[in-house]
Amino acid sequence: MYIPCEQPEYALATIGLDSAGLTGRTGLAIAEIAGRDSVAAAVLAVRERGLTTLLPTSVATGTEFGDEHAPDHAVERLRQLVGPDVEVLPPLRLGSPRLWAALNGRFASVIAERYRLASPCLACHLYMHLARLPLSLALGGAPVIAGEREAHGTRVKLSQTALGIDACIRVLAHSGVELLEPIRRVRASDAIAEIVGVDWQGGGRQLCCVHSGNYQGLDGTVSYDELAYARYVHGFLEPAGSTIADAWHEVAEPDYEALVRDVLAGPHAA
Repeated sequence: MYIPCEQPEYALATIGLDSAGLTGRTGLAIAEIAGRDSVAAAVLAVRERGLTTLLPTSVATGTEFGDEHAPDHAVERLRQLVGPDVEVLPPLRLGSPRLWAALNGRFASVIAERYRLASPCLACHLYMHLARLPLSLALGGAPVIAGEREAHGTRVKLSQTALGIDACIRVLAHSGVELLEPIRRVRASDAIAEIVGVDWQGGGRQLCCVHSGNYQGLDGTVSYDELAYARYVHGFLEPAGSTIADAWHEVAEPDYEALVRDVLAGPHAA
């Protein structure tokens, strides 16, 4: 289950908190919780930024399967790693099927034809960042910590390229929210293990996705047109994210499909 991301005050109330009680806290950040990398990112952010309060959040995509308690296990590991000097608040699980559908489902054929690039992972990562934006705004613009990495050893992840990460950073910055990416340039898996513990292997104890590997060839390699990727990011991903972020300043739950349609029909989409 999840709480609609468009209802941040209600989400906080479910864990016995409210925005007024948290906004004044110094050293507060929202931590994205998925798997091992996200926990490592939160730990590094605490060390680098002197954070004293973390609000762990996971985001439902509707494409997940596996151990539904995996995010809770990750939060417990985070508590152990940051120690008693950092308060780790009860976790929240957020989601918005209509937002995911507008970015990934409804116009998938239009996007594939126009940009010659088709993968739900790209806009899904933007969706997960956006889903935390209303909560951040309710908390006075609390920064959001993400665990994306530009390189995963020899593996390529289309959703975690430098171009895509920078676009998501700009989308949140458009609303005055800082997206922290402490491990984006960490290449070696061993370096992550040094932070979270060698007993937690990459890919272990986290939810899986039905779309996993969708952009890989038959032999598991990843090949894509970098120019097409750039056109997609600049023509669709970033303007769609910024448009949705702007709409949230006017109405709690805008018509996401209409907003994305307007972006695809507008000047950015060329």
